[in-house]
Formats: sequence, structure tokens, C-alpha cells
Amino acid sequence: MKTFVKLLLREFRQFSRNSVAMAVFLGGPVVFGLLVGYTYTNATVTNLPIAVVDLNGTPLSGKVIDALADNPTVGIRKVFTDETAARRAFATGDYEAIVTIPQDFEGAIQQRRTPEIEVDLNMANILTANFVSRAVQTTLGTVNAGIEVEGLLKRGVPAVEARNQFQAFSINNTRYFNAAGNYGYYMLPGVTGGIVQQVFLLVLALAFSKEFDEHTFDQLTEQTNRSGVVLLTKTLPYWLMGAGVWAFVLGFLFPLFRLPAIGSLPALLTLVAAFTLALTGLGVLVSLLVPNQLRATEILMILATPAFIISGYSWPASQMPAFVQHLAQAIPLTHYLSAFRKLYFLNAPLSTITPELRTLFGYGIGTLALAWGALAWKMRPAKPAQPALA
Repeated sequence: MKTFVKLLLREFRQFSRNSVAMAVFLGGPVVFGLLVGYTYTNATVTNLPIAVVDLNGTPLSGKVIDALADNPTVGIRKVFTDETAARRAFATGDYEAIVTIPQDFEGAIQQRRTPEIEVDLNMANILTANFVSRAVQTTLGTVNAGIEVEGLLKRGVPAVEARNQFQAFSINNTRYFNAAGNYGYYMLPGVTGGIVQQVFLLVLALAFSKEFDEHTFDQLTEQTNRSGVVLLTKTLPYWLMGAGVWAFVLGFLFPLFRLPAIGSLPALLTLVAAFTLALTGLGVLVSLLVPNQLRATEILMILATPAFIISGYSWPASQMPAFVQHLAQAIPLTHYLSAFRKLYFLNAPLSTITPELRTLFGYGIGTLALAWGALAWKMRPAKPAQPALA
């Protein structure tokens, strides 16, 4: 029994000496629990962006617009009078829905011809699409009933009978960008991006920290004193192997699960290159600054663990607290998924993802520059020992 207690206490002491392990095991549930809790702090989403195309321009169409504006779930970002311009804007993914009021809306209702309001839903995010659809349907249904009941009452129809006969206009829902609402099409590409990020960071964490741990770093400096050459030879193999990883994901995994093809191959390859560069810079920088394999890996895994949840891919970033949104912007996966959604669901051209590409390339170049500086500092020649004074 004494031996058991002694070994038990020893294990506690061993654990207490590893500050990173203590932080992960004891602080992880607290930190990640709070982070996830704050991410979903707004259980009911509000102010999701929609646009209205008002081709009628009458007080009655204005009444419909006002009713939509009063619904807290959606927020009207713009009212278009040109349907072509609205379609172009919808194709960028900036709006969760487009509500189109037809040109003859008021006249058709007065003549009891039942005009049709078109609701186009952006199904690139199934969750937000469901919120928007329910909000728009509820609002238009209420307006519909009010218009019809008011008209019937003016014609002398008893109130009870009028309330049972409302259908001033019809509502037609059209789904775009994953029209079938397939959850596999929606989730698998996003989760795959998160997995690739973790894989890259996991192996890159060992790029230099393994050399320091095993005391083999001097073998590099004996071969060359040029830090740029060392940095390139340490990162290029991961790019070459990473190309195989991406080829498997995009060339085998996507077709295996019958995921739709991505429209612009050049845009996709550019995005993959930018994402890989950003991951390379982050992983190598941490590997240099934390010269211990285990700790470098732990630090990068702590960073990568909540990345998908706070990226805005599954839950709207606009519903998260500001500090969570800022944290998400510091993780490459957030920008990759934002651009990937446009390429995958909207078949957007390369020009549409320019902001994300600029961020990812800047992130990668910046972190690699810092890594280069840190490597040059570690490779600097040791100062010769001063001769002892007689």
C-alpha cells in the first residue's frame, strides 16, 4: 500500500512539473467551455442580412418591407429596384435571402389575381437559411392575412368569415447553393478543412523543435550558415507532402462521397496554396520559438481545437461576441472556410475571394518572415570566449 501511495504521489508531482499539461488538462475545460459558451451565447440569431427587390414601389409593397424590417431575426441590408443587380449581389453570398415583390403587386391584389412574392434562400449555410426562411414566411404570412382580411371587411364580409379566407398573395420559395439542403454537402468540406489544418500544424510543430530536442540542430548549421536555405529545406518537404494530402482530399475523398465539383480550379488551387502557406508560417514559427516537441505540439493543438467552432462556418460569426470574432480572425481556418464557401457553394470566380487570399498570403509571409528572423538569431555564430586576465 505504501508503494502504491508513493507511486501515486510521484505521478502527481510529475504532472505538476509539466506546466503545459496542467494548463491543458485543468484549464482546457474552463477556457474551451467558456469560449464555446460565448460562441453560442445568442441562442436565437438576429439581424441576418437579407435584401428586398421592390419592383412595385407602392405603399403596399412598402408595408411588406416595413414588416420584414420589424422582424428581429432578419435585417434588410438593401432595397433594390433592379432585379439584375440584386441577382449579382445574391451570387456573392452577401445575403441570406432575396425577397422579390413583383411589379404588379398592388394592382393584382386589388383585382384579386393573387400575385406571387419570390423568396430566394441561400442554402450555403443550412442553419441560417432555416432561421431566415421561418422569419420571412412568418412575416409574409402575417402581412398576407392582414391585407386579405382588411379587404374582405371593406366589402362587408363578416369578421369571422373574413379571417378564414385570407390569401391576398402567394409565396414561392426557391433554394440556391445546395438546393437539396444536403447536410453532408454542407458539413463535410468544412470539417475536412479543420482536419487538414490540424494535420499540418501537428507535423510542422516538430519541424525545428525535434531538432532542438534531439540536439541535432548543429548538424544543420554545419552544412550551411544561410538561414534562408535552412528554412526552405525544412518547409518544402511539407509542401510536397501536403500536395499529396490535398490531392487525396479533393481528388478522392470528395468524389467518394459524391460531393459537387468545385467550379474554378485555378481559384481553388490558389486558395489551397494560400492556406498552406499560412499554416506553414504559423507551425514553423511556433516550432522555432518553443524548442520542445511536446510543448510546441500542445500549443498548436490548443489553438486549432476551437478553430472550426468559432470560424463562422456553422454558426454565424455576427452572433458571436466581438472578442471571439477577433480570435477567429487570428486563425487561418476562418479565412480559408470563408473563401471555400464562396467557391464551393456559389461557384464564385477568383476575384470574389481576393480579401481572404490577401489575408492568408499576408499571414503566411509575415509568420515566415518572423520565423526566418528567429532562425537567423538561433544560427548566429557563438562569440569567442574571452581570454582570462593574468
